[in-house]
Amino acid sequence: VQIAAISFGATAASSEFLNGALRNSLMAVPRRTLLYGAKAAVVGSAALVMGVVAGFVMFFTANAFLGKYAIGIGDPGALRSCFGAGLYLALITLFSMGLTFLLRSAVAVLSILIPFILIVSFVIGGVSEGAATWLPDRAGQQVLFQEPLGTLGAWTGLGVTALWTAAALLAGWWAMRRRDA
Repeated sequence: VQIAAISFGATAASSEFLNGALRNSLMAVPRRTLLYGAKAAVVGSAALVMGVVAGFVMFFTANAFLGKYAIGIGDPGALRSCFGAGLYLALITLFSMGLTFLLRSAVAVLSILIPFILIVSFVIGGVSEGAATWLPDRAGQQVLFQEPLGTLGAWTGLGVTALWTAAALLAGWWAMRRRDA
């Protein structure tokens, strides 16, 4: 689901750079900050809704296969995990959108983020768990656990991911304001 979130954010942003679409968007909404903010709000909202749905579907699907080890939706951390999945996926989507506006290439963002999330954070975690804790994917995933692991709690980890996302969105906004359409 993380790969889908990354792909959605990258594709939503890179569509502005195809065949002069950004010029058309800027003719409709000449204020770049408003255009960027509206795009981020729509993409983030869609990712949040789909992420919450995916969180609940994954929860109930996994529990169907756990038998006597299944947990109920009312157990501690279960609802937080389901709703947290939506928040986490929305943040990852916006993170990739901000990077795509910065780099102006979905291919570049996909080539960086997918290996980073699937491979690099685990390699760094194997070498230095302390440094890996602060990576956007590892920190944000703490909200998914019934009992978060490591030094960051569920909401603190999501806050770390939110800071990474804010930095990427700010960099993307800065790049969009400075470059020609």
